[in-house]
Amino acid sequence: MNYENLCRKINKKFSWITNVEKLKKEAEKKVSQEFLDSLNFTGLDLEPWQIILFSYASAFISFLFALFLDLIILAFYGFDLGKAGIITFLLMFIITIGLPIFTLHFISEYPKIKARHMKIHSLGDIPEVLSYIVMYLKLIPNLENAFRFAARESNTSLGKDLRKLMWDLEIRIHKSIEDAITYFANLWGKWSDYLKRAFHLVRSSVHERDEGQRTITLDRALDVVLDGTKATMVEFANKLHQPTLVIYSIGVMIPLALVAMLPAVGLVGFSLSIFQVLILYDIILPILLFIYIRKVLLERPATFNPPHVPSSHPYVAKINRKANFTMALTAGILLSLPGIIFMLLPLFPLKGGIIDFISKPAEEGGLNAYFPVTLFILWGFTAFVSIYCLSTYSAYKKVRDEIKEMEKEFSDSLYVLGKRIMEGKPAEEAFAYASEALKGSKMGELFGKTFFNLQSMRMNTNDALFDKKFGSLKHVYSDRIKAIMKLFVEGIKKSYVAAGVAIVKIADHLKQLQDVERNIKNALGTLTSTLKTTATVFAPMIAGVTLGIAKLIYGVMSKIDWKMISEENSQFLFGSPKFSIENVKPEYLVLVVGIYIILLVLLLIRFANGIDEGDDRIQYLYELGKALPTAVFLYSIVTIMSMFFFQGMAP
Repeated sequence: MNYENLCRKINKKFSWITNVEKLKKEAEKKVSQEFLDSLNFTGLDLEPWQIILFSYASAFISFLFALFLDLIILAFYGFDLGKAGIITFLLMFIITIGLPIFTLHFISEYPKIKARHMKIHSLGDIPEVLSYIVMYLKLIPNLENAFRFAARESNTSLGKDLRKLMWDLEIRIHKSIEDAITYFANLWGKWSDYLKRAFHLVRSSVHERDEGQRTITLDRALDVVLDGTKATMVEFANKLHQPTLVIYSIGVMIPLALVAMLPAVGLVGFSLSIFQVLILYDIILPILLFIYIRKVLLERPATFNPPHVPSSHPYVAKINRKANFTMALTAGILLSLPGIIFMLLPLFPLKGGIIDFISKPAEEGGLNAYFPVTLFILWGFTAFVSIYCLSTYSAYKKVRDEIKEMEKEFSDSLYVLGKRIMEGKPAEEAFAYASEALKGSKMGELFGKTFFNLQSMRMNTNDALFDKKFGSLKHVYSDRIKAIMKLFVEGIKKSYVAAGVAIVKIADHLKQLQDVERNIKNALGTLTSTLKTTATVFAPMIAGVTLGIAKLIYGVMSKIDWKMISEENSQFLFGSPKFSIENVKPEYLVLVVGIYIILLVLLLIRFANGIDEGDDRIQYLYELGKALPTAVFLYSIVTIMSMFFFQGMAP
């Protein structure tokens, strides 16, 4: 259910929260123009008062949910307030107050957040859209047709905005295409000055009487956009050092270093339970990290969109997501069984044989003496996520890589084709020559099939490329390649020689686009590789070592007579010591910290993927499927080895 429908449903059920008529009048007076502009830009069919009421109701619901969580937490302690301790009450207070405030702010500001995200994301579409306009104008100097071509061929967010602009032109909201371009340039000018300048250059190019000057102006427009996109991304990369440092310190180093000291908190008089550690490490810290990472990624200017692979593609059409999910879930549950049995055994009075072997704590022997049984739960979850992600998205990744490889070859292939066309050769001969020259490459195969369609099937150039049944581009899912080949078809209708010259120039433009893409990847590559390495290697290893130290401290403190110490010296930093050795057993601590490591992998891989690829869900899930097993494997091995090593050091 989307934001719009949910807002309407909540409004119907919670109109009793406030006086609706009074709220409408207040909303008209207090709502800012920025908020109204955001509503218009996002296309949300809602009134401001509806969103305000939605935010109030959502905050109320989240408050009730927080109270429900409080009851569950108190039930865990048998509603014994003294047993719960001050730390539990502090965590409960943070959740009860923080959750409704966050919900109120997020729901009420959602239109502005969505509008900002849409605008920033659309900035990444600028190079592609403008390149289509420039390429078309070099073939046919018709401004309106060039914009229609870009709007039709681009499936990007900016392409959709252009389609709306062309519709507004049709219904006479704008008097002419030049007025429409001026309006569009001014609208986006506050977000992208280089887009505004480029559109003005494009508009002025059609007034150049000399074709050479027109070409120079169009090249300048494209250069402005490419340089602007690169500069914007480099500026964003330079700003990432501080957020990355915050994530490393607050998200990785400090929490994992403190794990070793958790069993020793009794020395300062705190009573700490594993349940409190779970709330802090597996709920509060991940939520704070998620909010911070989301905030940083919202500032990321989008660059180049990844290729879109439709579900009808032959390589992915046979993927059965439900079957993959069922298989992954079954494997995960089976692998988790020993850990689940260990967690449930205290609820059932079962003893003897393998039950004792699984359930005994480490100090009493059994399976936990060799490695914590709770690791099975982590392995099960990892198997579930990894099997599903890799079985579902590996095929998408393979198709995408092939498309990217074709796009890399395309600029050189286009140069070979264009040179032949410039000589006045017919399309059949040009494609045959290019196919032979590029033999062994994907583009060579594509041009060879095009030549076959032209010669053997007697098709025209457009059908040879785009026929729905036999076209050579039928299974090529690159919008860039298809759009430029459509330009090629348009060009040869005008003149073979002129089309050949334009195609060679288009090849140069593609090289420029690829160079900018590569430079941006290089600018971000060091940072993203460090983030991925931290998530999959460093964080699990640090956690494993600190858990070994924690077990050593646990073993030492379990032999201390706390009752005698309490009687001899009752003055501690926070009163009398209330250390409860049963509540921080290493087996449970391994599970809680392991869950935190898994959440770190999810968050840091998302952060790295968001920086490198933007909103690319397929790439993220594929990388997650590869990274999670590595992280959990290292965590398990280092934890087992460090616990064994430090156990030998215990007195």
